[in-house]
Amino acid sequence: MDLTSAAIATLVSGLVNTVVTLNLFRRNDEKRLNDQLHDIIKLSVEYPYLEDKKFTNQWNTRNPDDERYTRYDNYCALVFNFLERLFEHYKYDVCKIEKFMDVKSWIRLHRHCWECPSTEFENTDGYDPRFRSIITEFLK
Repeated sequence: MDLTSAAIATLVSGLVNTVVTLNLFRRNDEKRLNDQLHDIIKLSVEYPYLEDKKFTNQWNTRNPDDERYTRYDNYCALVFNFLERLFEHYKYDVCKIEKFMDVKSWIRLHRHCWECPSTEFENTDGYDPRFRSIITEFLK
């Protein structure tokens, strides 16, 4: 009987430890996502044109000598990298993602940079197919 009790106690202890560890990891991941979003927002406040529709719509006619477009290209990489992490965090559950933030409007604002990246195949090779599929769906 003592051996059975010890085995059950060890099993319960292991399960509790696993649940606590997983919850801690999830909270840390959410904090990193919030921190990353905060950093992106700070950039958009410092350089407001990064979120200005008039500017973002000019992506396809950009001047390669204008450093604003280089900054915008890097900004979009930050945005889409963040979004991919967000989608992974919520296991691609669009309802949960949209409770966190309005991703559709953000994706649509930066559609030209997504659809016509400065480096050919950047989005095709750089992102998970499931993520690319959702982005494509949001842009319809």
